[in-house]
Parts: sequence; C-alpha cells; structure tokens
Amino acid sequence: MIIVKGSIPVNMDHHEEAVELVETLAENSRREPGCLAYEVYLRSDAPEVIMVWQQWASMDALEAHFSSSHVDEFLDHIPDLIEGEVSSAHFEVREAVLSEDDAEEVVEPPRVQLADNTIIH
Repeated sequence: MIIVKGSIPVNMDHHEEAVELVETLAENSRREPGCLAYEVYLRSDAPEVIMVWQQWASMDALEAHFSSSHVDEFLDHIPDLIEGEVSSAHFEVREAVLSEDDAEEVVEPPRVQLADNTIIH
C-alpha cells in the first residue's frame, strides 16, 4: 500500500474555490481503481493549508492516478490559488512477514487497566 500526505497552502482570498477544487479531485480519485482512501482536511492551526491523505493499493495505481484527466484539470487550476510551498511525501507500507524465530522476539505492548476495569491494549 502507498500512503501519500500532502499540504497545499492557499491564498485565503481563494480559499473556498481551492477547497472545492481539492474536494472535486478527491471525489473523482475515490472512484479510481486502486484508491483505498482519499481524504481532505483543513489544518486547525493553519486553516489556509489544505491537507490531503491518500491510500493506494500500489504504486501502479498511484501512477495511473497521476495520469488521469481529473488530476490534469486540478493541476491546470490550482497554481493560481496557491500561496506558499506545496509539500508532498509518499510512504510504502508492507506487511511484515515474521519467521517463527522472529515471532518469539515480538514484545506485546503493555496493558493498561483503568479505574472502571477497562483494559487498553
């Protein structure tokens, strides 16, 4: 799985337009094969920054996304709305495969028991 985190600082005079543009991109992207999630947030400490959090089944799915017409349309319009530096990072998440020897070394997290006897793992 590929996770993409991005931030887009926008000019507050065009904030509503920028949010709509990013939300449209997200809606279209969610329909793409291999898109597991595409979420849009506004930073609470910097509301001019639009955050996107994406999950893709594979790098191939993400690359196909970058070639889509709705990404092209987004890229045609967003530059006029940006104020600052856009940042993006992607991470590959792979399932850990443990041998029997490795499994013996895995340490369970401590349990915490609350006053009402609820146990948190």
